[in-house]
Amino acid sequence: MDPVLFKAAEAGNIGPFENYQTCSLNQLLTPDENTILHVYLKNQSSEPESTDFVDKFLERCPPLLFQANKRGETPLHLEARYGHSNVVKVLIDRAKALPADPESGVTKAKMMLRMTNGERDTALHEAARNSRSHVVEILTKEDPEFSYPANVHGETPLYIAVSSLGQEREKVIDEILTNCISVDYGGPNGRTALHAASEVGDHETARKLLEKEKKLTQTTDENGWSPLHYAACYDWSPRIVQVLLEYDASAAYIAETEKRRTALHIAAIQGHVNAMKEIVSRCPACCELVDNRGWNALHYAVASKDRVAFVHCLKIPELARLGTKKDDKGNTPFHLIAALAHQQKQWQRVLFNDSYGYSSGREIRCGLNKRQLSVDDIYEGNFAEIQKKLVKSLEDVGSGPIGRGPFVMKGEEEKNNEERNKGEEEALSKARESHLVVAALIATVTFAAAFTLPGGYKNDQGPNEGTAILAKKAAFIVFVISDAMSMVLSLLAVFIHFMISLIHGFKMVKDEAMDENTTGILFGYAMLLTMIAMGTMIIAFVTGTYAVLEPSLGLAISTCLISLSFFFLVYLVCRFIYKNLIS
Repeated sequence: MDPVLFKAAEAGNIGPFENYQTCSLNQLLTPDENTILHVYLKNQSSEPESTDFVDKFLERCPPLLFQANKRGETPLHLEARYGHSNVVKVLIDRAKALPADPESGVTKAKMMLRMTNGERDTALHEAARNSRSHVVEILTKEDPEFSYPANVHGETPLYIAVSSLGQEREKVIDEILTNCISVDYGGPNGRTALHAASEVGDHETARKLLEKEKKLTQTTDENGWSPLHYAACYDWSPRIVQVLLEYDASAAYIAETEKRRTALHIAAIQGHVNAMKEIVSRCPACCELVDNRGWNALHYAVASKDRVAFVHCLKIPELARLGTKKDDKGNTPFHLIAALAHQQKQWQRVLFNDSYGYSSGREIRCGLNKRQLSVDDIYEGNFAEIQKKLVKSLEDVGSGPIGRGPFVMKGEEEKNNEERNKGEEEALSKARESHLVVAALIATVTFAAAFTLPGGYKNDQGPNEGTAILAKKAAFIVFVISDAMSMVLSLLAVFIHFMISLIHGFKMVKDEAMDENTTGILFGYAMLLTMIAMGTMIIAFVTGTYAVLEPSLGLAISTCLISLSFFFLVYLVCRFIYKNLIS
């Protein structure tokens, strides 16, 4: 295509093309085999106000309607992608004006709607991928009986719509479900649109899909994962699990292909206690199902290495009863904990805490595996090799959906995380020590200042003996108030630092973990109080100095200004830190 004609097509200028014969217009191509219409439509960032350019070219050269570029994209593919609904209507109307195919009887409009590009995407695929709800409405109403099969990636328009994050996503889904008579729910790797909705926790879309096709709960992907497996794995919201089980509680019995894990196993290995509660409450019998090693959900809760999640599992009666159940090698979940406790000390509290039902249940402590070893034997005895094998078995729990990575962190990664957390704790501890010294110093100075008042005390005998000489001066009153505030705030900061130390000690003996942010929040409050105490101490100094030096007004004002410069200097330091370290 000549550069002049290319620029004219971009600008929508018809003039330079008027001298060309109609039969040769479709031969004007770019290196990518884009036609005049392709060039024009690709250059329209927003919906064109006028469709004259498209109308006139299609009137002169109707074959442009179906002509594709090297990627197999027709003008309809482009307009579906960009969401130009007015041009889409023109293209469809032009196609309707052409005679139907004599052999199949299919109209040219439907033929155009069903045309696919190089990746076997129809125009509806493009519109769904880009959340063009108005275009989706037009396309589905024009050809409602067509099922729109999957592209080369296995994606159907409905699957694409459910998986997308576009603003008009819900409207696109509604248009497809409402207008299409025969809906294809398929997706890649054997998944369906319900798998996609479960993966993102979209319970409303899941309900819409199940209202149209209830059997979707039983459809599994190529690894044997049902939509409930996905919901249990990602656990965005308990509502998605509720909806799936509400339509089909038997989905909880579906086991995957390789390791025979159910959704309850998946929720357990992820530490998703809310999903486990929902599954157990609606289908309690599924707790009896084990994987290919004989592991039940409680074995998987140990493999999650999430002690808090495991403790919550023990509060669910149906799951707590699994504590005595043995796998194919005769190991109960507590045999695994006994081996794990040598590496991760927090699991010792699970073994030896009566409230978890372990110590009180002698059948758990005395239960022997196939090596004739009890839980006590593994924990207390010299069975390093057996302990190592049991801990290694906790890593062999399989992969996530369509083989995406292991669920459990490998030892090296855990070690790195522990070292990083340890370094952060040490840095926080050093910072706390510095802040504690500052706060204690402020408290000491302000306490002493309260008994060494500026101006001294009255020595005259009488009712006012021992009172402050400057007691009635305004500056002195401000001094006393500021000094008191400074002492209270600094002592409160010291108290908070003391509480932080107490919390750390409390965590070591408490059976359930506390909020990870508690220490950080308290540290922030202590730092704020210390800073305010510094400010009030400056105010106390300024007002006390002024009260004593008031007769020498010039000296008093000079001293006060020098003292108050502290706040200006603090502002400069904070500004420097913000500009050079934070921003």
